[in-house]
Amino acid sequence: MIKLTEHYIGEIELQLRLILGNLHEAVCVINTSGIVTFWNFSSEKLYNIKAKEIVGNHIEKFFKDPILLRALKEKKTFQNLKHNPKGETDVILSAIPLIYKGELIGAVSTDRDLNEITNLYMELDREKTKVEILKQQMKEITQDKYFFGKIIGKSKALIDAMTIAKQVAKTDASVLITGESGTGKEVFSRSIHEESERKGDFIPVNCSAIPSNLLESELFGYIEGAFTGAYKKGRPGKFELANGGTLFLDEIGDMPLLMQAKLLRVLQDGIVYRVGSGKPIKVDVRIIAATNKDLHKLMENGEFREDLYYRLNVVTISIPPLRERKEDIPELIKDFLLEFSKKNNKENLYITGDAMKVLTDYPWKGNIRELKNTIERLVILSQDNEIETKDIPIEIINSTNVTSFIDLDRKIPFDFKGAVEEFEKNIIINALEKTKGNKVQAAELLNIKRSTLYYKLNLYGLTKYL
Repeated sequence: MIKLTEHYIGEIELQLRLILGNLHEAVCVINTSGIVTFWNFSSEKLYNIKAKEIVGNHIEKFFKDPILLRALKEKKTFQNLKHNPKGETDVILSAIPLIYKGELIGAVSTDRDLNEITNLYMELDREKTKVEILKQQMKEITQDKYFFGKIIGKSKALIDAMTIAKQVAKTDASVLITGESGTGKEVFSRSIHEESERKGDFIPVNCSAIPSNLLESELFGYIEGAFTGAYKKGRPGKFELANGGTLFLDEIGDMPLLMQAKLLRVLQDGIVYRVGSGKPIKVDVRIIAATNKDLHKLMENGEFREDLYYRLNVVTISIPPLRERKEDIPELIKDFLLEFSKKNNKENLYITGDAMKVLTDYPWKGNIRELKNTIERLVILSQDNEIETKDIPIEIINSTNVTSFIDLDRKIPFDFKGAVEEFEKNIIINALEKTKGNKVQAAELLNIKRSTLYYKLNLYGLTKYL
């Protein structure tokens, strides 16, 4: 029996040594005296010390103030510490004391080369970038391309802007698109690119979203070793990616002055230099810039270069805000309703006349982007196939100073009495929405008794406000 037990223990010990010996991490075990009892193959590779040299010797003979010895002496665990035990290689080290039946019997450490970990993270980042690029490419393949025919609206201001855009699309002239946030400046710029003869890609860059210290490398690229954290093989900039195509510089008014000077030089010479390199790279890029700022004011304040402005401003296209083309809002709403009904697997929703009027009268400071988000919200939260005034967010109701509307476009006509009741019901709903359901305040706002308000709520089936 004793021989069998010894044989079994021997097999277990052999298996453990094989497992530890073949681990990718460097593994070192010491006893209570600090003598190395185990040193695997990965440790040999990492520290260039053979097991036969170190096993049986004190750990301090090879390493100065080793954390493994501290773990032993302090009976303390150390996790994922950056360490430089040999002065040559940075490692990530973990060390723990080994305790058996309450007694300290030694300590074990696992080390990994920090450069290897960094390279793994960089490789992962590169793969993530590739995935994002593939996603974008698939999106572009599966979605309709941008054309002027996709731009909705028949207002004179919009038609004038589209007319200029179509004329300039056939040229290589630089274009400056101005307009408030959410007016569709990128849609215009993509449409110009799609209508042009340029075969290269459309590459967008948001100048306000990229930190100023990274903008140069983002636009012009960089070579290996240009700065800490750079990819080993370097990276092309947006100008190179847009070669033969169009570079869209969104929020150009937020570009730092130093970068404006470098951008101007590229526009004048048609040559870029990657960060860290003196090698010129010839590029053929059409520039479309956009801004929601007043560049004339920025120039007066010394925040935007005049020479760059005139280089970009060969043709200016001003996109009107939504509040200046209210006649386009109903058509936009219907298009968004169709889009989001399909997206959310709902029947095509109907919007009542009073709700349409409220949305048309709203100033839409966020323009088309805000309108689109609002319609998506209405579709998602809709309980049936009809959107009414009561479904519209209260902040929109309040800003349009709407008391109520009689919906004359209802699918089921009603008599005079029904119209009056509908009118009264809408007034009560609006008052409750404005007071956030406070019935005392709502009654005061309506100049009626609280008891009358409760009676009307029951009469019109507005039990959710009770």
